[in-house]
Amino acid sequence: MTSPVHPHFLACLLAAAGIFLAGCLPKPNTLATRSYVLSPLSDSPQAAKAAAGPAVGIGIVRMPAYLLKPNIAVRADTNEIRYLESSLWAERLDGAFQRALAADLAAQIPTDRMRIGSWSGSEVDRAVYVTVDRLDVDAQGTGTLHAWWRLTSGNGEQTYQFGNPHLTEPGPAPAQHPEAIATTLSRLTQRLADTLAAAIRASMTAHGSP
Repeated sequence: MTSPVHPHFLACLLAAAGIFLAGCLPKPNTLATRSYVLSPLSDSPQAAKAAAGPAVGIGIVRMPAYLLKPNIAVRADTNEIRYLESSLWAERLDGAFQRALAADLAAQIPTDRMRIGSWSGSEVDRAVYVTVDRLDVDAQGTGTLHAWWRLTSGNGEQTYQFGNPHLTEPGPAPAQHPEAIATTLSRLTQRLADTLAAAIRASMTAHGSP
């Protein structure tokens, strides 16, 4: 005859099984995720000067695939990229970079006639094309921007200037201040806009509208 299972023993067995299963099941992520964007840092253009400024187009910005992931990239070493688990871009970085660059550029020229992405040749006086090779921060917080840019006529038939800037910007270490990454990269974007604005003004002085 089988002996009845004592209720106290059964309760202990069920409790032990619960502890075992809890240890085996994946634990929920308790880290709160935060999302960031790049922001223009230049002052808004004065209305009178902006209205008289040239029409400028900024083509689609090309970036390497490692920068297009939702998680923010941190360069751990020359050939190693790590991604912050709880710090995300609120939008794709290429689009955020393009818009911040356009706003900074409009303030620096100044102009209120900016086109982003595509346009007809007659709509803009100057066209800017940018390819980004690197845009990230390292473990110490130093931001780096490596890019190629080209300034052409609105229809793209004439190239006025081009460049390959390698810019760096100090910032707080991302492990302690992940929120500072967006600010550091926004400053680098502004510095590129300063360079492009100077090139556009110089080309307008030398060549005028095509």
